[in-house]
Amino acid sequence: MTFGVAQIFLLALIIGSIALLGWAVVALRRGDVRMVFARGIPGVVIAFVAVVLLWIATLLQTYLGLTGEIKAAHVVAKPVAGQQHLLDLGLTLFTDDGPVRSVHRVEGDIWALQANIVELEPWVNALGFHSGYKVSRLFGQRLDGKAVAQDHIFLNGSDADFFQSMNERRWYTAPFVRSAYGNAVVASPGTYDVFVSRDAIKVRPV
Repeated sequence: MTFGVAQIFLLALIIGSIALLGWAVVALRRGDVRMVFARGIPGVVIAFVAVVLLWIATLLQTYLGLTGEIKAAHVVAKPVAGQQHLLDLGLTLFTDDGPVRSVHRVEGDIWALQANIVELEPWVNALGFHSGYKVSRLFGQRLDGKAVAQDHIFLNGSDADFFQSMNERRWYTAPFVRSAYGNAVVASPGTYDVFVSRDAIKVRPV
């Protein structure tokens, strides 16, 4: 878990709300009911909002922030010479820590790259949190429609927890998260840049 400026600010809010609640307790002992409501209610509200937003920030820690269209990957896909339904694919993922390069052999005539996307409500974005994405799977497809025998290649770890959380509605919920889903781009062999926007993954030939 890595704490950034937004998380530190939220922790400061929590500390401030605890101070307000402490002030309200002191006022209650003194019998000052007006001060109890003036300090206690704002303290409870601030603490609740800060804890929930801190929780969301922690859940999105492994996702790259989406503030517009982001270049997420570079793909070079070529058919394997002398073999049918096989591609050699060079993949570069652009992360916060720099580019991560890998090479894969993919069964199929076309390739697909999938990303998990979490779209937050606009008012949550306004607080400094951004919708996020994580490139999660690479796989191939055949032009004749037949299923390939190769399993999906996981990128950035498995995405099973992501979809399990959606099934159980653990955090995929209003009023903070507008939507959470997997989205894929499919393309023929060639050289491409892959971009992710706030709601979709897309590909452009280079």
